[in-house]
Amino acid sequence: MKKMTRSQFLKASAATGIGTWMTLHGLQLWALEPADNIENPLAFYPNRDWEKIYRDQYRYDSTFSWVCSPNDTHACRVLAYVRNGIVIRLGSEYDYDSYKDLYGNKATHNWNPRQCAKGFTFHRLLYGPYRLKHPIIRAGWKQWADDGFPELTGENKKKYKFDSRGTDTLEKVSWDDVYTYIARALTSIAKRYSGEEGRAKLLAQGYPPEMVDAMQGAGTRTIKMRGGMGLLGVFGKYGMYRLCNTLAILDTHVRGVDEKEAKAGRTWSNYTWHGDQAPGHPWVHGLQNADCDFNDLRNSKLIIQDGKNLVENKMADSHWFIECMERGAKLVTISPEYSPPATKSDYWIPIRPQTDAALFLGITRLMMDEGWYDKDFVLKFTDFPLLIRTDNLKRLRAHEVFPGYKLGLAENGPSFKYQGLKQEQYEKLGDFVIWDRDKNQPAAVTRDDVGDKLQTKVGNPALEGTFKIKTVDGKDIEVMTLFSLYKIHLKDYDLDSVIDITHAPRDLVIQLAKDIATIKPAALHQGEGINHWFHGTEMNRAGYLPFMLTGNIGKPGAGVYGWAGNYKAALFQGSPWTGPGFKGWVAEDPFHPNLDSNASGRDIKPKAFFKDEEPAYWNHGDRPLIVETPKEGRKVFTGDSHMPTPSKAIIFNNVNLINNAKHCYDMIKNVNPNVEMIVSFDIQMTGTIEYSDIALPANSWLEFEGLEVTASCSNPFLQIWKGGIPPIFDSRDDLVILSQIAQKLGELTGDKRFSDYWKFALDNKREVYIQRLLDSCTTTTGYKLNDIMAGKYGPPGGALMLFRTYPRIPFWEQIHESQPFYTDTGRMHAYTDVPEAIEYGENFVVHREGPEATPYLPNVIVSSNPYIRPNDYGISRDEEHWDKRTIRNIKLSWEETKKTRNFLWEKGFSFYCLTPKTRHRVHSLWSNVDWHQIWDSNFGDPYRMDKRSPGVGEQQLHMNPQAAKNLGINDGDYVYVDANPADRPYVGAKPDDPFYKVARLMLRVKYNPAYPYNVVMMKHGTYIATEKSVKAHETRPDKRALSEGGQYQSNYRYGSQQSVTRNWHMPMHQTDTLFHKAKVFMSFIFGGEADNHAVNTVPKETLVKVTKAEDGGMHGKGIWKPATTGYSPSHENAAMQKYLAGGFVGEKGGDEDFWGV
Repeated sequence: MKKMTRSQFLKASAATGIGTWMTLHGLQLWALEPADNIENPLAFYPNRDWEKIYRDQYRYDSTFSWVCSPNDTHACRVLAYVRNGIVIRLGSEYDYDSYKDLYGNKATHNWNPRQCAKGFTFHRLLYGPYRLKHPIIRAGWKQWADDGFPELTGENKKKYKFDSRGTDTLEKVSWDDVYTYIARALTSIAKRYSGEEGRAKLLAQGYPPEMVDAMQGAGTRTIKMRGGMGLLGVFGKYGMYRLCNTLAILDTHVRGVDEKEAKAGRTWSNYTWHGDQAPGHPWVHGLQNADCDFNDLRNSKLIIQDGKNLVENKMADSHWFIECMERGAKLVTISPEYSPPATKSDYWIPIRPQTDAALFLGITRLMMDEGWYDKDFVLKFTDFPLLIRTDNLKRLRAHEVFPGYKLGLAENGPSFKYQGLKQEQYEKLGDFVIWDRDKNQPAAVTRDDVGDKLQTKVGNPALEGTFKIKTVDGKDIEVMTLFSLYKIHLKDYDLDSVIDITHAPRDLVIQLAKDIATIKPAALHQGEGINHWFHGTEMNRAGYLPFMLTGNIGKPGAGVYGWAGNYKAALFQGSPWTGPGFKGWVAEDPFHPNLDSNASGRDIKPKAFFKDEEPAYWNHGDRPLIVETPKEGRKVFTGDSHMPTPSKAIIFNNVNLINNAKHCYDMIKNVNPNVEMIVSFDIQMTGTIEYSDIALPANSWLEFEGLEVTASCSNPFLQIWKGGIPPIFDSRDDLVILSQIAQKLGELTGDKRFSDYWKFALDNKREVYIQRLLDSCTTTTGYKLNDIMAGKYGPPGGALMLFRTYPRIPFWEQIHESQPFYTDTGRMHAYTDVPEAIEYGENFVVHREGPEATPYLPNVIVSSNPYIRPNDYGISRDEEHWDKRTIRNIKLSWEETKKTRNFLWEKGFSFYCLTPKTRHRVHSLWSNVDWHQIWDSNFGDPYRMDKRSPGVGEQQLHMNPQAAKNLGINDGDYVYVDANPADRPYVGAKPDDPFYKVARLMLRVKYNPAYPYNVVMMKHGTYIATEKSVKAHETRPDKRALSEGGQYQSNYRYGSQQSVTRNWHMPMHQTDTLFHKAKVFMSFIFGGEADNHAVNTVPKETLVKVTKAEDGGMHGKGIWKPATTGYSPSHENAAMQKYLAGGFVGEKGGDEDFWGV
């Protein structure tokens, strides 16, 4: 009997089903017959009143414009449609072409439209069941406060549930009462830890003396504040740092000091905390990062994505990348997996995770060997011609060679005039030396002698050579140009070795080298796939090398860019000629605030009494990197400019801080019990709030009652807006909350200075602060707020930021005006001679295996270069402790490295675990929105037919099918994912501890052949399992992981992606001697600065073991049904195999059975 085809089946079943239904309802089949000879069917259509329900669902009474400003940082302006006071839908604005600036530049139509699924669904979050409706306070903490804040002994931690916050109840509290509790606690904590008595307490608690000394006697220094992704709300979010500065006034009351001795709290970073910093960039060009406007992508002829997913994760602006395809640009993707951008590329280079530095070093060698470089550019703009001493590995300084040498920078040159170099800094740096080939002798050059200016100093500089020089103290030394040293260095990175290290295809590595050498302009885009590794510094530095050789810098369509997050405060840059900029807002002098509402922003006097700090130290057991070494004893690797203080109070807004902390369960179990107050401002309930002491409800973007400001590095738009509906619940603007906390401190101390410092916020005149910001930033000076809000420069509230070029092109001034880069030499750096880098073996750009994520000896330096001379501190190759692996610097050739083994790999922890972003959430926001839960994985189900699912969706682990099969894991099974049990899911974890069940990660596996054998992937930013969500999952009749009270919905049954991550302290991120540009002002600094040169969190630095937990079939029995259909990876039936091979396209034979019907 001939089998029925799919089309025949559908026809027959439809006819039968409809016929039966119509018969039952008194209708006949003639109704299905088409009407003949009717030119306009609608003229004869029956009553159409039924259409009204469809048309009315889109009816609206009014609209308003707002800015969707989450931490994916696109800052899209969105139109809200309102009916009966309720936002019923959200849609794109189409007016970006109307944005303009003071100079006549105008945005292109191509920016339209700008919006992603998150912006379209925000009303579901706005009106969703998880909103914070009023202030809440933890019952145990409230009792502790009411009892007078007694010292937290072990007994009191238990009594007041500091060691079990997640099991405590959260109670409603009034705004006035909660402000009083916060102000009293801040005062108590500051008093407890001030002076010698406070110092003794902290030392007794086990804090290292370096941390305690960094407090300088002020208990206020134990108070940490973070404005989460602060640029997303310059006033409400970054206002947290102004509140931190306010604590200097509190310090005068607590310690009785005057304003000269006063100290405020510590401000926590944003950019680096999320791992978004490209940590190698300050080492190369001296800036925090380099990123262009997205519309500059259209100028590129070659686009390389290295660990960057422009297709998926630049949602509103991914079309610029797609347009490059249409314009004929060549596209290349470098990633371990066959990723979305790989599918759009001309070729894809698969690579072993964390080996990108080796790849680019190999490409650099090939280009140098073949002469594929722009010699003129290399001489003018890079450090390759500078002379290096082979004895001490330092750059040769002019004063070492020329008797009586006097520094040569001109006072009116760009270093002093524009870049803000200080004379004392210059005296530390000195001038440098190049070999003059015409005169056959060394020649001094300053940092201003770059570009065309070099010719005025050295007519014929040598790019290669080894020379003997006598120093002024009579010593004969050998010096070499850096270019010559690199030829020695790159001997380790021959093509065979690079292919062996990276697993990249030989022909494609050669092709990429040729393409970079011959196609201009070319651009490299690196993202989290690079920055989230321990040795991201080296991968960033290596990525620059081919582009420095070919001159693909500072030109339209050319550059090396870091795209993980674009919310840098540097957009609101201050300068000597415009005023303090961003610092005038967050760090105005609290003892001398300007109370004249008409004062220009240029007249504001900043004075930062706070000190910035990386939350990574809190995330590392609240400790810096201090290690007992066999060779040097106790050694401190955290520089003084980075040194944290003990954390005793943590206040933050707009961030799911604990949820997003690496190995967060260790924080909950072992670190946070020592923190005396945790306060979160948020718009909805989070896992963080379940482990906090106080939560304050903030207004959402649509509910803002006052103006807010944001901007982004990936587009040129300045956005100012406020909400269009009143707050739905008892929530307040962030700025209002911050100012009222300060006001309460003033009430309790009787000091009017607290309120004066926040006068214009308390008086509902925040426009004064906004105008001051506009007055004093290089990117906004000349704008008037009233003009912007009146629509003079685009839609009301919109304008273009003021940049030198449109589109904005980093380093345009350096290349076209011969201005120095922001390094000590004024050139782009392929080498560093800071003492720490030489000691760590990273003076040259090198490939290093990770301290954990490698099958080989952790942290090994792959090099035989005699000019790399690291200190291994006597750390044994067998050492397993994470901090000792971190600082161990063993240098081996690749042939030697291949013979080594990682102890974790040998124990079965043999999977790299990638944790990239997802388009469905941003650092956890939207994680509880039903639509996003459903579409975020292969296991979304609005009906939750399998009650094991924590919600209408759940998370998944992407895994190579063969790797899973070899472990007995079927597609869709639940698995446990474990990392090093010595410290994860938390230090001291034991299977019989009830908290272990909460913390151990369980999730579903999804077969995905796009991933290589030893690589798994799960998206980050999801909502963690908490003690309350696990209890709900195990006790509720419906098994939802919905905490008691229905406010917190977890995305996991057990654990989270943070169960297998941990914080790492990279020594190269903690130096005191790196010279680079300050973040938000035209000036320079040495050493650490948060979000700039600081510890960048690296969640990908982990190895995991995957074991089966439960069957994936319904209710834990058998195989997950979709894996049995014949259409899933590794289980394809014959028809699916034919389809994947390109069959069915344009073929005849409609009777072929595809569906197996």
